[in-house]
Amino acid sequence: MSRKALLSPVALLTLGASLFVAGSTFAQPSEDGFDKDPEDTMAAKANDKEEAKAGDEMPGEKEKKAEDGGASGIWDTKEDPTKAYRYVGVRYRHAIVPKAILNIFTDGGATVHVPMGGLEFGTRRDRLEYIFSLSYADYSSGEMLFKGKGQPDISYERVRSDLAVIFGKVEILYEVPLDDRSRFSLLFGGGVGIGGVIGNLYRTQVYPGSGNDPAVPSQWNDCTSFGVPNGAYCEVDNGHFGDYSEPSWASGGSLPLVFPWIAIPQVSFRYKPMKMLQARADLGFAISSGVYFGASIDYIL
Repeated sequence: MSRKALLSPVALLTLGASLFVAGSTFAQPSEDGFDKDPEDTMAAKANDKEEAKAGDEMPGEKEKKAEDGGASGIWDTKEDPTKAYRYVGVRYRHAIVPKAILNIFTDGGATVHVPMGGLEFGTRRDRLEYIFSLSYADYSSGEMLFKGKGQPDISYERVRSDLAVIFGKVEILYEVPLDDRSRFSLLFGGGVGIGGVIGNLYRTQVYPGSGNDPAVPSQWNDCTSFGVPNGAYCEVDNGHFGDYSEPSWASGGSLPLVFPWIAIPQVSFRYKPMKMLQARADLGFAISSGVYFGASIDYIL
């Protein structure tokens, strides 16, 4: 056998071993994953995007944020006591001036209802709340009989008015929270204000007609001039006949130019259903206007 023939099997074995080693090397996965299945690579990339979008949140955190509306969601009503909260809104109040209060200063009269509506601006911090308001109050009334306190019956006059008062007020209230989410609160305090009087107060001298009950104005008739038609009742020397309108203080009359508002106590209940909205119900007593109640609705800035 020739030397060439003897070396052939050795060469073949060497070549085979080399190919095996080379094949094993190429079969190892690369760090970049170029030999991965295309579908596996796309799925991995999609998963990476989802993880990046989720951030570092633990399981369940996303669901909790969605449920609560997030830290800045409209349903997050909790307030920080160290932060100032300001709001603007509209208000309505209704005052009842009892006849008993009128009779402290006069005789006669009747219970008067005073509707009031206007705008308000408030600010609160650390449970202390200030409310500034501008409102219109309708003090107009139907006919009633009045006379000065302790004067004789011949002094009765028929009185009616179309008076109104434009008030500027400030209220100071202390908050007592009723829950830990700042949704429900009680407020206690009071308010002061001053108002400008507009309109007219009409006065006419009267005498008994079908009756003499001062609580029933229709039982009395109007005097037309001095001594006419009843000499006793129409002789009062003040000239209040026909559509006489009481002059203001500036003209020497008794109609005031300004009207005070002093309210204490006042109790309020506030409901805050969402972050930027609140409603309040008020109940109180004003020295000059009696018992009042009302409500407001405000937008929190």
